[in-house]
Amino acid sequence: MKRLLFYCLGLMTLLGCEPEDQSPFEPDYLVFGHFYGFCGGEQCVEIFKIQGGQLYEDTKDQYPNRNGPYDGNFVRKSEVLYEKVRDLPFNFPPRLLLENDTIIGMPDAADGGGIYLEISKDGQRRYYFIDKTRYQVPDYLHPYLDQVEAAINELK
Repeated sequence: MKRLLFYCLGLMTLLGCEPEDQSPFEPDYLVFGHFYGFCGGEQCVEIFKIQGGQLYEDTKDQYPNRNGPYDGNFVRKSEVLYEKVRDLPFNFPPRLLLENDTIIGMPDAADGGGIYLEISKDGQRRYYFIDKTRYQVPDYLHPYLDQVEAAINELK
């Protein structure tokens, strides 16, 4: 009887569990950076791209136009710098892909700057202009925006 109970419990355990989706979020590429309107110098617009296990930096350093995705001129950076930010694409919050608006908050409205994010997943390209003032941004984004800002600081 104990043997039968043991087999039944084992069978129920195996059949009752659905396998979890353990596949990591793997975008085709991620573009990330920040921008400030009333600012002087090269640090006012810092935009980077991670694609294919490589890090690239934009050399145009143009203030982004909110009417479309950023059109940068990206040049490859060192493997050492890539290693500092390599996890950023995989930490991208998939919930952001559900947002209808490309502008979140009021980026750079009070000279506080903004964060630019662009992601391509399975050929679908999305871009966002995000306020750096946290109370203007949904709470679920705060941890990722902190990671983005830390990554930019690592790359300076």
